[in-house]
Amino acid sequence: MSDLTPPPPGSPVPGMPVAPPAGAVPQNGMGTAAIVMGILQFFCLGTIGSILAIVFGKIGMNKAARGEATNGGVAKAGFWLGIIGLILTVIGVVIAIVLVVFGVKVASDAIDPARNSQTGLVDGTYVMEPNTSLRINDRCSFGGPVANAGTGESTGSSVTVVGEGSIQCAGSGTPDQVLFTVTGGVASINALQ
Repeated sequence: MSDLTPPPPGSPVPGMPVAPPAGAVPQNGMGTAAIVMGILQFFCLGTIGSILAIVFGKIGMNKAARGEATNGGVAKAGFWLGIIGLILTVIGVVIAIVLVVFGVKVASDAIDPARNSQTGLVDGTYVMEPNTSLRINDRCSFGGPVANAGTGESTGSSVTVVGEGSIQCAGSGTPDQVLFTVTGGVASINALQ
């Protein structure tokens, strides 16, 4: 018999899903579960829904290929929704990690005592009405416009001054005024009011 001879009537065509025998009930549960999990993962199930959609989708596609189920397309859709959801979860986790690392870097830069030598102010006593403040553990940072404490005349600059310990960082929240001294180009907080 040559390869070009058509198969006998009623025999399955290679590569095509086989229909279940007459009277047999198709087992479409896995395909249906896959699409449901694939949709619900975006609303309430998250990563668990993604994984279940992939597993149920693969099982449903296999059943459809063997002719035990009739909803192979639904199973495939659930499978791919699960894959997409899993990829989006991984991207979200990476973005969250990057944001946390960036936030920690910004916060640690804001409370770095090296900033006290970067004010650009001449030696003297100054007062600041801070418009920003940050407290982490025993360090604090205040930023805002600066005036000469003796004359009240504005310096025209805005600086950040970092304090350390309970005396320089007393209280909580943003104080109304920060009194600090610059000696040898390095600022040191005297009092918070």
